[in-house]
Amino acid sequence: MKNLDLNVAVAILLSVLAMTIIVINPAHSEVTIQTIFIKSDGSIDPINAPITRDGNTYTFTNNAYSPLVVQKAGIIIDGAGYTLQGRYNGTKEDTWMIGNGPTSDGTKVLWTIGIDMAMDTIGNLTIKNLKIQNFSIGMYLWTPGNIVTGSVVKDNIVGILLAGNRNIITQNRILNNDYGVFFGSNNPGNVPSDIDMSLNCFADNTYQLSGCVCKTPNVTEPPHTWDNGKKGNYWADYNGTDNNKNGIGDTPYMIDSLNIDRYPLMHDPTNQSAANMQPTIIIFAAVLLVVVATVTSIIIARKKRQKSKEIA
Repeated sequence: MKNLDLNVAVAILLSVLAMTIIVINPAHSEVTIQTIFIKSDGSIDPINAPITRDGNTYTFTNNAYSPLVVQKAGIIIDGAGYTLQGRYNGTKEDTWMIGNGPTSDGTKVLWTIGIDMAMDTIGNLTIKNLKIQNFSIGMYLWTPGNIVTGSVVKDNIVGILLAGNRNIITQNRILNNDYGVFFGSNNPGNVPSDIDMSLNCFADNTYQLSGCVCKTPNVTEPPHTWDNGKKGNYWADYNGTDNNKNGIGDTPYMIDSLNIDRYPLMHDPTNQSAANMQPTIIIFAAVLLVVVATVTSIIIARKKRQKSKEIA
């Protein structure tokens, strides 16, 4: 009887683990589409794009190997932990320009943008829980009032190109880009204003921040906010100290005279919570709990039967 109980436990464990392997390795791959559009009427084009709509919320249901162009203002794009991926593989010339143009050796380079707005009236977007990688520009925020949060922007030439006013960038991981954030300009001599960036992680970018080159320093440019009044961002290349052990650097992180993080964080503040995990990982955790509970129940039941026999 003891061997039977043990065999049953092992059989259940193996069957559930086998089912778990199927769950965490589902039989699907990235959906490859030339370009995905969220159109002005709210529809999604093409219809087989891995995005579902619920009112003004657009949620990814799979990884997508394509750019995304937004033609509707005021919507929420929820990546649900999935990836929007381009074709950029790190091979480029040192001299580059935004747009499609020849490199120094005369070859053509196709510049792609992960998330772009179709026109200057497309603003007030919320982009969250999305991984954006392998584009010339991860996302181009040239309209006002957008929020980017809980996302990962990595392995691009430019992670986030900012040209619009009143944009908020918070709780994101900006990793391994040539330029983590790049300040652009819609009008000559102007740069985006009222940009709030805090609680982000900047790591392994060649340049954390760059921007359009001016002949002389723009002393009239308004300072940008790199903290929320108490906490700033985590910078992997910050070499300051934290003598009072409050998690905030004792000295500011200096980007340039107009961009200063007053409260640089000593540790990465981004939380890769269950809400930002791939759904398959959440399923794996749930199945694993079922396995543990099942085996534990069998062991307890067997011990109870053994004890009953001893008493008898």
